[in-house]
Amino acid sequence: MLATKNSGRGQPAAASTDYGIGARTLSFLQEQRLEPTPANYSLGYIYLTERKSLAARAVDLILIGGERLDQKRADQITADHVRAGSADGPDQQSAIRHQTLQLSEIAAGATAITGKLNRDLSSGLTALDEGADITAIVRSMVERSRESEAALASASRQIEVLRREVETAKGDAARDALTGLHNRRGVEVEVRALPARADSSLVICDIDHFKSINDRYGHVVGDRVLKLVASSLAKSCHPHLVARWGGEEFIILLNGLSPKDAAVIVDKARLDLSERDVRLRATDKPMGAITFSAGVAALNGRPFDDAVSEADALLYQAKAAGRNRVLV
Repeated sequence: MLATKNSGRGQPAAASTDYGIGARTLSFLQEQRLEPTPANYSLGYIYLTERKSLAARAVDLILIGGERLDQKRADQITADHVRAGSADGPDQQSAIRHQTLQLSEIAAGATAITGKLNRDLSSGLTALDEGADITAIVRSMVERSRESEAALASASRQIEVLRREVETAKGDAARDALTGLHNRRGVEVEVRALPARADSSLVICDIDHFKSINDRYGHVVGDRVLKLVASSLAKSCHPHLVARWGGEEFIILLNGLSPKDAAVIVDKARLDLSERDVRLRATDKPMGAITFSAGVAALNGRPFDDAVSEADALLYQAKAAGRNRVLV
């Protein structure tokens, strides 16, 4: 196998007068052939700015040996030294801050380009007044105008790329990494967007006997069950918002529906899930029915925490009454 020489191995990319830390981070990711995802961006930023950190040292051990930082090892370093146990917080927020900083740098650079062009034009007009060669001045202005146009076009492209990355980072911060559903942060954003006086309901669901599933089959199977329930709820309750509330709990926002009408939809979702033929992937043996219990409360512009508390209390009543049921 041919090895690709990398001038940046073993040390951070050199600073440039034309690029800030944001561009240096992106350049580092390109050298390592890593996608500019929020997690990779954070790792690259830390590597370039926090040289004594454990993450930077772990990267150095790879690069000094003449190897490239591949995605698998980048993910491992991020999990061990960057995320610090957070499922959806610091890395995305850090990426948003860093990428926004680079947007500012690019915008400032574009402003400087246009300012220089204006100064050059003013100097050319002054030279004309002093009797300078008009052909030479026009040629010079045309050339500088082309250079400025190219530089501004490049800045515009970089801004568009970063804009998409910032939007992706924001979206990731509102999503649960395992199921792809909204997380608590995403739910709070959606609740603020609900019409204050419209009928709306809130449902909290909890998978029945989930701890025994984990204990009996392991967390890998437990994660698959979580994804199965997430997918089933999202399909059965479409177009209403289904989110992972935490652990084995899910929350559903049903805009435009009273608690009674919402309960009909959620109870059908419960039946749809319980009728699925769920089997172990390794042995094809049936696991038995997967069910959930749920509590339904009115939202209708009342404080969100009050509705959550009421739905949660109804959920526990459903559990105490034998599970696998929906209470309003």
